[in-house]
Amino acid sequence: MQHHTRSVTTHEVQLAISHLQYGTSVGPDVISYTTLRHVHEAVPGLLPLLFDACFRNAVHPLEWKTANCIIIPKPGKTTYSDPKFYRPISLQSCFVKLLEAIVAKRLPHAAILCGATRPSQMGGQTDKSAVNTLLHTITPITNTISIKKKSSSAMNAAQRLAVLTYDIEGAFNQVHPTTLQQVMTQRRMPIYLVRWIEAFNTDRQISFGFDQQMEEPQPYRCGLPQGSPVSLVLFLIFRNAILEKPHYPSDAVDTSYIDDVCMVQTSRTIARGNTLLEARTEQHLLRGVHRGLTFSPAKTELLYYLLATSKNKNISLESSHPPLRIINNVL
Repeated sequence: MQHHTRSVTTHEVQLAISHLQYGTSVGPDVISYTTLRHVHEAVPGLLPLLFDACFRNAVHPLEWKTANCIIIPKPGKTTYSDPKFYRPISLQSCFVKLLEAIVAKRLPHAAILCGATRPSQMGGQTDKSAVNTLLHTITPITNTISIKKKSSSAMNAAQRLAVLTYDIEGAFNQVHPTTLQQVMTQRRMPIYLVRWIEAFNTDRQISFGFDQQMEEPQPYRCGLPQGSPVSLVLFLIFRNAILEKPHYPSDAVDTSYIDDVCMVQTSRTIARGNTLLEARTEQHLLRGVHRGLTFSPAKTELLYYLLATSKNKNISLESSHPPLRIINNVL
């Protein structure tokens, strides 16, 4: 585990500033992105020193953990008697967004080096987009179904493909800060990041505003703050603790995009594929239960890919093959 703090550079700050969305609303401190940009242009070493102090002392100021939640009526409604006709917007200090952008660049690199995340975990990282997720998922599928069979015996031995997708219920809200700290420490991640994340995840406050009136900030508890680029990577680290397994057989491929998981299974028969998928999924989910993560049966789907020349292509899968059972849920 690295004990030293890697200094924040002026280039890191400049890169983060260049990607900020100017013109957005300010947080409780009423300091805008434009102001921060002017400060950095005038005194380039100031913001790096400030953020360095946060890392060295494991501090995330309380003022930066306080959000104004503004309740805004949705346009075009004839009545506003239903709470669903309102939209909450959380506004935080622009300092927070700038620092989070820097951490969100450092954290994925450190996580990969320490084995805290896996290459098949997508989202929240550079070059890990939804397109990359799709390519990682469909490549083994296309490789299998595109193989030309030259004999009837080879055709009979053709691999069947099954794909199971499921969603982690609650996701960010289910991440316990203490457990997350334990996972990061066990993975021997840089200690300055582990300590700063602890400060980042605790003692948060929120004040609600409606009709141009604001209440006083009140403490609240949450898993990971929604909307933060840091939270995306932290969830991947937390999630990897239940995805990992001692070995990866060649007939099984797992891909995840934040809180969505896709499992590809090849086998000689669909029934055998079901059995293997049941075992793999239950292994994941039972490990997740120990960390407070559960899956959403309503968002779970099972797909079969059959060769166009298969004699079984017109046979109903429901009538000819057993259902998939996962933790007392039938698919």
